[in-house]
Amino acid sequence: MEDRFSVLVSKVLSEEVSEKEKEEFFQILSQNPDYNLRYNQLKEYWNADIQYHAIEKREQVGDRIMERIKSASTVTTVRLSSLRIIAAAAILFFITTSALILYIVENNSSSRNAFTYAAQTIPVEYLLTDGSKVTLNKNSSITIDSDFGDKYRNVKLEGEAYFSVSKDKYRPFVVETKGTKTKVLGTSFNVKSKDHNVITTLVEGSILFTSNNCEKILRPNEELRYNVETFEYEKYNCDVQLNTAWVSGRFNYSGISFETLVNKLEVIYNKKINIRDSKLANHIVSASFLVDEPLENILDALKGELKFSYVTDDANHIRIMSK
Repeated sequence: MEDRFSVLVSKVLSEEVSEKEKEEFFQILSQNPDYNLRYNQLKEYWNADIQYHAIEKREQVGDRIMERIKSASTVTTVRLSSLRIIAAAAILFFITTSALILYIVENNSSSRNAFTYAAQTIPVEYLLTDGSKVTLNKNSSITIDSDFGDKYRNVKLEGEAYFSVSKDKYRPFVVETKGTKTKVLGTSFNVKSKDHNVITTLVEGSILFTSNNCEKILRPNEELRYNVETFEYEKYNCDVQLNTAWVSGRFNYSGISFETLVNKLEVIYNKKINIRDSKLANHIVSASFLVDEPLENILDALKGELKFSYVTDDANHIRIMSK
């Protein structure tokens, strides 16, 4: 049964399965919940376009796919990671481009493996073995050891990621980047590592940020900016939407004044927008728009409802007037 499942799942994912084989395959899934779980996980990462880069010849990939699938049911603490490897290996057999690349670095001095997941051109979500979700922004990566979740839940970050951490009071979740650590038990937060700065934004729950000279607890809607060269830091209240909109791909604001919305648009688009009417500025609005939506499209959508017109004085200045 295991061998047959291995053959059929490869054919189904590559869309080279006959109707008779497809019927047989789904009959196997209906009779075995474990096979059904493994198929769904493989399909998820197949659709995410993952490539597997391993130190082996391309002609060996086919054999390793079968070996990985056969051994997957015996893996415990790194089972999900292993399933990712299976799917990624299969994908390399059929595709040549991807948005996410998986690298495997083996430490010859021990039995531990390090897995690095890197999002390239688009944000990619990854489900960790403890149930936590990590969304990597483009040009970012996380690295975890194969013993992740045994006693510790440590990840190393390069770039930016949004974490939704499963609660576990016995095993804190720790994000390490540029010599700093963000420690949580269960929460949602964003960490961005850029140039000499580490910026941590808390959405919900609480987190402990630590470095050589800084140990601060953050509450929801607070952000901490830390400079790893000067060791200077600043903690302040923030607009979570501005800093985490890249995760969902949208900005969503509800029940705020038009003036407040315009202030946020100024930050997002780096333009100066002047409202010439106080009554218009105090009008309550709601708005939802894509992170890459042109500013003119947003203003055009609002001007009909709010009865205003606007003039672009130059590349960086806009005036809004009531009709």
